[in-house]
Amino acid sequence: MSKNESKPLLTIGIPTYNRAAFLDKCLDSIYSEINYDPNFEIVISDNASTDNTYEIVQKYKESHNNIVYYKQTENVGFSKNLKKALDLATGEYINPHGDDDFFNPGMIYEIIKMIRENKDCSVMYTSWKNVPLNITYGVNMNNYLNELNGINFITSMILKNVDYKEIDDKDKFLDTEINQVYVQLEMLKINPKYCIMHGNIFRLDSGGAPYGGYNLSDAAINNYFEILESYSKNDLFIETLKYEKIKVLNSIIFPSIYKVINKQSEIDLNGLVEAFIKYYSDEIYFEEKLNEIKGLLKLI
Repeated sequence: MSKNESKPLLTIGIPTYNRAAFLDKCLDSIYSEINYDPNFEIVISDNASTDNTYEIVQKYKESHNNIVYYKQTENVGFSKNLKKALDLATGEYINPHGDDDFFNPGMIYEIIKMIRENKDCSVMYTSWKNVPLNITYGVNMNNYLNELNGINFITSMILKNVDYKEIDDKDKFLDTEINQVYVQLEMLKINPKYCIMHGNIFRLDSGGAPYGGYNLSDAAINNYFEILESYSKNDLFIETLKYEKIKVLNSIIFPSIYKVINKQSEIDLNGLVEAFIKYYSDEIYFEEKLNEIKGLLKLI
């Protein structure tokens, strides 16, 4: 982008690693919508891929001048690679985007419309629900968490770049591999206004990459609640934290166990009982759900 050009309205930042076929499909879905629209910038942070990721990117660079490509010299892990995509973004807002996720036709421009009409919001989220498209508005991280069923999904996030740059310590939770949770909450401390788009936003073939490669107890319990509890003294209400535990249990923990039982996933379940005891022992349903988890793990 030359100095004479205005900055894009939205950067779509894609962290990727050895998923060239998915990246190709992702870029095709984006460019089939936006074509040469200068409102968009595409940033790709390649985590030292050894497949033909570079060739896929070059194919699109031949016909489009709004792609920024960065390749790590070594695999630095998901969170650091995602952070690089965010740091390279020049758009007013940033949509970190999974390389195997695809918006439904027309949704990219619905997001653009939401941004233009709500530039006072620090954080936006696209909540995938089978409901007519609608937008809700709110203030502070408690209401934000209570409205959503988890805030881990990077492709749903839309972040105001100037507020992202205001975060003092962007590396604080990089080792958790879900640093994006911290980023959203920290931005809501800087500017508490948010909006959420609800509707059929993503194609049904989104998330098609192999489901696994991480430890459930760390990603869904240890790391997630370590981040949330760091806000519990001043910003996060105890009621919000308790409600979040129920949502994680019902929407992540149990469904993930069933996927492993049914051979639909290779998620690592080691340490799950210990993590559940650590973070759920004060809840009234603790004994019942602990016994249920133990019983399911015996089926694997």
